[in-house]
Amino acid sequence: MADKIIEFKAIPERCLFNGDNYKIYGCSVNTFEYPDVKISKYGTCTVKGDFQELNIGCEYNIKAEEVQDKYGYSYSVLNIRGVKPNSIESSKNFLREILTYNQAEALLAVYPDIIDKIINNRLDDIDLNKIKGIKEYTFNIIKRKVIENFKLAELVDEFSGVFSISIIKKLYNEYTSLEKIRESLHADPYGCLCKLGGVGFKTADDLLLHIDIISKRNMKKGKKPILTFNFDLLTSFQRMKACALYVLDENENNGNTYMNIKSFMKECFSYAEEAKNQLGAVINSCEEIYFNKDNLKISKKKTYENELYISEKIREGLNTSTKWKIDIEKYRNIADFSLTDDQMQTMKYICENNIVLLQGFGGSGKSSSILALINLLNDNNKSALLLAPTGRAAKVLQNYTKHSASTIHRGLCFQPPNTWGYNNDNHLSYDIIILDECSMVDVNLFKHLLEAIDFNKTKLLLIGDNAQIPSVACGNVFHDLLNSQEVPTVYLTKVFRYGIGGLSTVATDIRTKIETFDEKNKSIQAIGEDKGMIFIPLVQEKAIDYIVKMYRKLINNGISMEDILILTSQNVGNYGTQILNQEIQKAINPQTEKYLKFGDTEYRLNDPIIQCANDYKAIIYDNGNYNEENKTFISNGEIGKIIDVLYNGIVVDFSNTIIFIPKEKMNAIKLAYSISIHKSQGGQAKTIIVFAPKAHTFMLNSNLLYVGVTRAKEKCYLIGDFNTYDKAIKKQENFRRKTWLIDLLKKINKN
Repeated sequence: MADKIIEFKAIPERCLFNGDNYKIYGCSVNTFEYPDVKISKYGTCTVKGDFQELNIGCEYNIKAEEVQDKYGYSYSVLNIRGVKPNSIESSKNFLREILTYNQAEALLAVYPDIIDKIINNRLDDIDLNKIKGIKEYTFNIIKRKVIENFKLAELVDEFSGVFSISIIKKLYNEYTSLEKIRESLHADPYGCLCKLGGVGFKTADDLLLHIDIISKRNMKKGKKPILTFNFDLLTSFQRMKACALYVLDENENNGNTYMNIKSFMKECFSYAEEAKNQLGAVINSCEEIYFNKDNLKISKKKTYENELYISEKIREGLNTSTKWKIDIEKYRNIADFSLTDDQMQTMKYICENNIVLLQGFGGSGKSSSILALINLLNDNNKSALLLAPTGRAAKVLQNYTKHSASTIHRGLCFQPPNTWGYNNDNHLSYDIIILDECSMVDVNLFKHLLEAIDFNKTKLLLIGDNAQIPSVACGNVFHDLLNSQEVPTVYLTKVFRYGIGGLSTVATDIRTKIETFDEKNKSIQAIGEDKGMIFIPLVQEKAIDYIVKMYRKLINNGISMEDILILTSQNVGNYGTQILNQEIQKAINPQTEKYLKFGDTEYRLNDPIIQCANDYKAIIYDNGNYNEENKTFISNGEIGKIIDVLYNGIVVDFSNTIIFIPKEKMNAIKLAYSISIHKSQGGQAKTIIVFAPKAHTFMLNSNLLYVGVTRAKEKCYLIGDFNTYDKAIKKQENFRRKTWLIDLLKKINKN
């Protein structure tokens, strides 16, 4: 049976789901005018698909396919466009979800035809100084909303519905007119689409080949094609180039920085076999690709050059000799604690070398080593800059050293989108840079740090724990530096409170694959004299309710939300962070009047949230005001607290940096009562709950459990079944990544 396509007018009454590329609305329909539209038991019709945010109460023209599933009838949108307001009142109605009542009044009093002006790009005479309460940031939101509702729908039709509204929106933002979009797609179709955020080669390839088929079919019938190309798209150089760059990008997403040429070719041919004859030309002529014919390795050129720069800069630092003549024995004692000879090596190596690595496992005394070094620096008038990859890691470093610390971005005075205040031309003026949690640092960020250092004046100490998981982005900097054996390294292997402290004992046993817990003991097991580690054997079906009750009890016992964190290895599924967050929120922070719904999540006042992607243009919120010119950087993994909920976004406190997150950027945040173990690295909380259900057996390994347990400052509860735990500690994550750096570093002495 042919798909039933229907056109009708409807008014959205409520948003049922608001995702980045998928939305569901319940809409009212005049069934006398449109008797074929199926109405649900709630008195509305359901429209869904990839389209713009709709304004509640405003009328839309809808073209959709009628579908039926277990939920009943709904309408999958092919195109949707707003009915343009034709009066002041209808304009106010459209603007009410963007602006306050007073803002809408002020705007329409000065520019009553503002919607028409935006649609037709007649904005030269707009003077925002005449409009009280509306500045550039807010006006840009108005423009985006008007364009999405009245302009972009025309472009969807222009491309015969092949491009979704989200693709059209990105094209329009990039090229700002239909003519420029067509020109760019005609000249370089793959380059045009693949440069758009979130559009990879496979998506672009499907869309372009579909357009090509329709266009050729139209021309045979004497109709106008959607697009024409000056070459055969299927076998083209452009297609293979986009494919090759996609394969290399995916390789970097997996942590590697190069590929073996045979693997690379195999991957390329699997996606674009018809264009296989173009691959040689792509490798030889594409400026974005580096191919080493001697070792048959291939990578993105920029990434190779970054690793080459790192190796050369490390060589420069190692060959620069700056000695500090300081009696380090004065700093052996810290309060009533005396450093071991191994711990003393940190100060000794720093005094003798310009670059030093400090590798230490959890509980091995890294903190004491750094404290002694800080005392040495203070007594000898040596200036230090303390850095960490994330704000949470910087806070941990600052807490135990009592010395100010910041993120790498902030320390290098990063300004969005890509300006670094400290760089090759403007070096940091410190005697030493101390970088903690170095295993989290990727190739690109580490390169920026090295650019800002003059090794004739500044030393560098890199601190890490090689048992933790490597950086999310490509490269394996700390691991490669350690394994090159070219950089002076202090190894701390003795765990001081092993057998006494529950956290130290279990963390060490996980790392060394020793079974701490008694399989035959089905009751709760406490480890250590301090009972710092508690194992609670529990089947996964009962665990969620147990964790919620435990969380509520901890809160009732006076422990703050900031001091409790639930960790698990997965976000989705019946036992992932999403379910845990929903259940904890329901129990701890029941719905108030102040909330904002995004997708299927309600973000409520006082909820903790986590930033899930680097935001280089985070908007600073200052005394109730914000504008898009006042920006800062919030790193992936930062946890904050919602301190206000506005009509168009939320206000979040990230460790005293107050940020406004508008609705359009809320796809980059999640609730943070529970977060993934990956996201927790670098941070700490007094009380950690690690959930290791049977359903996560495939994902769990000793490194993840080790990271989870070592996030606890005082107590860790491990909830799961013994078999799952036992399998996990016997499985180790493969830290081997294909990187250029380790071989480049090993060439240091040869050169």
